[in-house]
Amino acid sequence: MTTDTSTSVQRQIDRWCQFYTRGLPAAVTAERREELAADVRDQLEWGASQGIPVQVTARAIRWRAIRGVPADLSWRRSQLAAADSVDTASRVFGGSLLAAANLLGVALFSTAVVAVVRAGSGALASDPLAMPTLVAALAIACGLVLLARTRTRSLGALWVAAGGPVILIVGLRLLAEHTTLLLVTTRSAPLWAVGQIAASVCVGVFYLAAAAWWMPERKKVPLR
Repeated sequence: MTTDTSTSVQRQIDRWCQFYTRGLPAAVTAERREELAADVRDQLEWGASQGIPVQVTARAIRWRAIRGVPADLSWRRSQLAAADSVDTASRVFGGSLLAAANLLGVALFSTAVVAVVRAGSGALASDPLAMPTLVAALAIACGLVLLARTRTRSLGALWVAAGGPVILIVGLRLLAEHTTLLLVTTRSAPLWAVGQIAASVCVGVFYLAAAAWWMPERKKVPLR
């Protein structure tokens, strides 16, 4: 009877916790349930150590749970408000990230196209910089297409991460060789090469971070 009573009150408190935490993030719900379960166990153990009948302790737990209903509902409202705030911030950040990724990707692709066009069709066979630039441009084009869909967005960012640095180093060099003003600038600016490398690293890191952000979450399979 003692075991049945303690088990019964634990289940009742857990059911109430499941009810008022529904719709909240799983981690928040699990933490709240564990907290209440530990609280109930502690009170039952304390009552047993004091020689208090378990039925009396169970009634005290139930009465305390009833008195705590307003506080539980208030806690739920605060958690929902916090979750809504996080979701809103996440949506705003995600939208800005996607816009920046698309804008930068289009800029990189356009740079590659201009470089290949200015080099001319004959450069594809004669200029060692032309073919890598063209391949990188195709990779970026594929990446931009994949960025348009939520499911493939992470993969698209990886494609642009692979092609972007190539455009900034090889593509810009190809463009400079066939653009007089840019060629003069690159030869007269001693930090031009350093800037190219720094920019390519930044672009690669940006798209890798974006790919990680858009990586689909794997559903955890509960252990049985």
